[in-house]
Amino acid sequence: MNNTDMGRAYAFLLRNRIVESKSMRRNISREERDMAIMLRDADAHMRSLLDEFLDGQGLMLKSFSDDVKGLPTGAVSFVLARKPDTNPPFFGTERMISRMQQAGNSDVSERDAKIWFTHIWFILMDIIYTRRGCSPGELQDWVEKSFTKAVLVDAMRDYLNEEVRKLDPSTLITPTIHTSLTSFKEGTVAQFCSNFLNLMMDARLIESIGSDLYRPTLLFAFEVKLNYDRQLEPFLSSIAPFNAANAVLTREVTMEESSNGRNH
Repeated sequence: MNNTDMGRAYAFLLRNRIVESKSMRRNISREERDMAIMLRDADAHMRSLLDEFLDGQGLMLKSFSDDVKGLPTGAVSFVLARKPDTNPPFFGTERMISRMQQAGNSDVSERDAKIWFTHIWFILMDIIYTRRGCSPGELQDWVEKSFTKAVLVDAMRDYLNEEVRKLDPSTLITPTIHTSLTSFKEGTVAQFCSNFLNLMMDARLIESIGSDLYRPTLLFAFEVKLNYDRQLEPFLSSIAPFNAANAVLTREVTMEESSNGRNH
């Protein structure tokens, strides 16, 4: 691998975030296969340069071989993961907001988009890890965490009806999040979940493995494991999804409300 090859690898990784030499579940293009082999065979100096370049942007390139469950014999897989406590500038929120706002005739604000995406993410984590009694710090059983869209939609509706709607908004630090979650028609919940799944698949964090059947990718499992001890454990191990999501959202929402108040 020379400097030109490293530039090609960087561009490919930013577009795809996963590079595999072979797969049991999808067709691998010749470009991707050649890229995986080039990264596998890169000499230590060039690989170190690439790692240093990525590290400066808050990214980590992690390689896996066929000793990891879910990878076929002889395969090598590379995933481009976000490091803890970093915010790579090219993984912004504009695309997420735009996609989550596509909810039929419903008027979805940027704030609504962020609120719904965050709460659906915590419900997904509950489905994948908590209900199965699994630790997000584990990696090997990632291939066994499949779920359907119907399960996600039903879990989100149950969450709204059994937890969110029973809360007294006056007891919350800000009622804005509660208002957003309770102000849309029930049919919109399925649309929000569809938008969420499409975003996660575009980001290569979730993959479709059958008709209405999904599972997290190795990239998703590795990022969660990487961030669990540093950031996620307090949110996933001891508090309810509503409180966990609110802990993430409240600071931003209250700052927005304060700013809007000053503007008026």
